[in-house]
Amino acid sequence: MLDRAAVLLPVLLASLVLLPGCSKKPSEEQCDQFATHLVKLLEDTSDVPDSRVKQLARTYQDKIVEACLTKGTVAEVECVLAQASLADVETECK
Repeated sequence: MLDRAAVLLPVLLASLVLLPGCSKKPSEEQCDQFATHLVKLLEDTSDVPDSRVKQLARTYQDKIVEACLTKGTVAEVECVLAQASLADVETECK
């Protein structure tokens, strides 16, 4: 399952960076919550908890926060925080 996790995290990060940032910017606290939630969702995608998945997710956590602060919007952050899975994020937060 590491292959799926390795692909999903950079895709989610890239999609955040590519979204238009013309709305209100999220706070650092909101972006920390956003990144923590994404990492948890990524870890939950693995059928068997795997330390490699956790390490990969944590490696990208700072980059997710940075992208959130510079390119994200409050609406995007709130949408992701409301989702229960990465699949939901992919379908609901476009």
